[in-house]
Amino acid sequence: MASTSGKLDIYNMALGFVGTRTVASPNERTPEAVQCELYWDAARRSALRDYPYSFSQRRVQLAQKVVPEVYAGQWRFCYGVPDGTLKIHAVHDGRERTPLPGPWKTVNADGGMAILSNVHEAVADVTMDVEEVSLWDELFVMAMARKLASLIAVPLLKNNSAKVQELVQLYQMAIPQAEGQDASERESRPQPDSWLLARGTW
Repeated sequence: MASTSGKLDIYNMALGFVGTRTVASPNERTPEAVQCELYWDAARRSALRDYPYSFSQRRVQLAQKVVPEVYAGQWRFCYGVPDGTLKIHAVHDGRERTPLPGPWKTVNADGGMAILSNVHEAVADVTMDVEEVSLWDELFVMAMARKLASLIAVPLLKNNSAKVQELVQLYQMAIPQAEGQDASERESRPQPDSWLLARGTW
């Protein structure tokens, strides 16, 4: 659960972008606070999916499951999607310094999401949902405020489509800025990052 003070700061940054009044508490019953709370989780999950911020990246060992019968002729292994996963970037055996991802796909199996792969004892590079604001870096805080602003502007501003579009563009501008700085903090790699290889797969 995000800290109250952290949420309040981001609420008010978002409301500042929208151009409405700010709030004194996330628990207010004002339209501004209600809309911020309503869209908070969706904004966070969406923004985290849009770029692999380092604080949200994990490499996890996957738990094997029975391959669904309809896929048994195509895929050798089936794995559960780890709790809290927002996006899967690569599936591999994790044994190389810069492992290349193998082919994989996600399916809905037995009422839940599963990963199909031909990799034995697979691990996955994933984006996790990080709810605690204190764990976010400054780049994501700003991106999150912009994303939240772009969502709450629709109900708060009603028919002001020009302002809504402006806020959407403001958020989109935050992503390459984060990409440039976040990438500079990573270890240099001789091969393309697995996220770039798998971008847009899930």
